[in-house]
Amino acid sequence: MPELDTVPTDFAPAIGIAPAEGLENEVGGRIVLEGLPNTRDVGGLPTADGRFVKHARLLRSGALDHATTRDLEVLLDDYHVRTVIDLRTAEERKEHPDPEDGLMGVRFVDAPVLSTAAFGVTREGGMMQALKALRTLQKDPASIMAEVYERMMLDEKSQQGFAQFFDDVLATDEGSVLWHCTIGKDRAGLAAALLLYVLGVEREAIEQDYLATNNYVQSETQNIMDALSSFGLGDKLDKSIHVINSADPRFLKSALDAVEQHYGSVDAFVRDQLNVTDEKRDALRARYLTDNPQG
Repeated sequence: MPELDTVPTDFAPAIGIAPAEGLENEVGGRIVLEGLPNTRDVGGLPTADGRFVKHARLLRSGALDHATTRDLEVLLDDYHVRTVIDLRTAEERKEHPDPEDGLMGVRFVDAPVLSTAAFGVTREGGMMQALKALRTLQKDPASIMAEVYERMMLDEKSQQGFAQFFDDVLATDEGSVLWHCTIGKDRAGLAAALLLYVLGVEREAIEQDYLATNNYVQSETQNIMDALSSFGLGDKLDKSIHVINSADPRFLKSALDAVEQHYGSVDAFVRDQLNVTDEKRDALRARYLTDNPQG
């Protein structure tokens, strides 16, 4: 693995996706909401065979507990969310529960990825927990994050969570599926990458979708910096904070490289470890792909 000392500052691409028709709350894939900064529609991404991911069917997000009443109305009325897949741990769900009362008729599924939430790196928590995790990361934060990504792919419990994720995406025959973790970057990002790969989206477009998180989490990073500054720790931990709150192509590459090294290929991994058979793959493509770039 190449040396990872920090995260470059220019990873915030505009995704080259086809625009959607009739989705007034959507700009460049991002769903503009009041309390959810990183909720996105992956529709419009092109596949290698010339098709496109359908709009308003596959949504990725950070935690939903800050959603306003209007946000929930948009998700229900404009995007017809029917399934919410929560990739967080039981502890995270208890601390920041999904707004189930505001999403009536929606099926909520728990599919935790990493039973320890990457040892506190990919989850929210109290200030003491955050400080403990940041001290662990401080010496070489990017390398540790790359290792976390590898473990999210190789950990047996994580694989069970991703396998359930695929089954629940396939089980949603009407409306849209929304999956989320805490920030919507690591666990939700890997789930999106795996799903887009199975749908036949080319790796460059998958990477662009992953990196687009950097356009929307800057305020979250600043909030953490402000909180730590009150303890006199902002400058000391600045690098670590920016690393763990950034999507970096090297992190995604580390995850995919680990899969290829251990299982031979991503195709073999999703088939043998996640139980995405050829039949499931074909069914997913039939349901979520279209010839119409605006469809």
